[in-house]
Amino acid sequence: MNLFIIESFIVVVLLNSLLFISCVDQPCTITNFSQVSEVLQSCKNITISNLNVPAGQQLYLELLNDSSVTFEGVITFGVAQWKGHLIVVKGHNVIVQGAPGSILNGQGQKYWDGQGGGGGITKPKFFYIETTGGSIFKNIYLYQCANWCVGIGSKDVIITGWTIDNTAGDKDMIALNTDGFSLIDSENVLIENSTIMNQDDCIVVRRGNNMTFRNIKCFGSHGLSFATGFHETDGAFGHKEDDAEDIATDITFEDCLVANGLYGIHIKTAPNGKMGRIENVLFKNIKLSGIQEDGIYIQQDYGDIGKQDSNVTIKNVTLKNVYGSLQGILTRPIHIFCGNQGTCSEWIFSNINILGGNRSYCNYQPDDFIC
Repeated sequence: MNLFIIESFIVVVLLNSLLFISCVDQPCTITNFSQVSEVLQSCKNITISNLNVPAGQQLYLELLNDSSVTFEGVITFGVAQWKGHLIVVKGHNVIVQGAPGSILNGQGQKYWDGQGGGGGITKPKFFYIETTGGSIFKNIYLYQCANWCVGIGSKDVIITGWTIDNTAGDKDMIALNTDGFSLIDSENVLIENSTIMNQDDCIVVRRGNNMTFRNIKCFGSHGLSFATGFHETDGAFGHKEDDAEDIATDITFEDCLVANGLYGIHIKTAPNGKMGRIENVLFKNIKLSGIQEDGIYIQQDYGDIGKQDSNVTIKNVTLKNVYGSLQGILTRPIHIFCGNQGTCSEWIFSNINILGGNRSYCNYQPDDFIC
């Protein structure tokens, strides 16, 4: 092959490479579901505008590295009985955001039957995030989750400025298992400046490490929660239960409001469940308002009340400046039920001021604190 042919070949390769780079950097807009696959393969700057996602179909966004996606207008998901998720986002160092006024509408009101994910018609989960590399999800408005709202299995991710609006499900308690943010196998997560209006856990940590939840407002929920050591075959994450030990460590909730919910703070493990541990947890500056049962509820007998047989340890838990009010005569400021001797240890409670309700009950006392 002579020098001229070699040089010509190199020029063609370089031109094709430059053309590809130019194409992926050009903005692309998706307005029809049939466009999704092609656009994801060829674009990094994507707008999804007023899209109708067909019933029973998943908006699966496996993005090129360093991509951005903007939701614009109303994204409506058709109604079908299936497990979902309605939308899945995967990628490395991606930005996913909502334009002002944009809404992702899951039409949950067409599924709610008062039985949640454990019975009645099959209800899809809404949104799943599986990203790495400093990805950012901001200013997303989720409307009407049929079932679990957001599942997260990510590393190095920031979620900010979200609204999860399930207020219509409050009527007659027909929307169940509409957990706001549910986290598993996640690391280095920040969720901040967000509002969740739902009918189950506001935020719930299953397992993972180095997570911070800051300036979260929860309305009508079951509070700021941990759920560790459970045997399940389904849930917010949509996969079969594995045998991994449930470990949740280095978790902080700070500057949060929980209003008109069942619980304020709720840490729950199951007797005879999986092995696990919850360690190095901080709740700081948590305001409670109109809580209907327990302001602070830490239990190792979830699902089998009164049974002291836990495989999960809860260690080094600090509650600092937790305050507010309860609603009703059957409420309790603090309710602690630990399992086997030694499963709860090294807790510190300070500046706890929760007004109303009956006397607290604790079978384990935090250090230098009287329930």
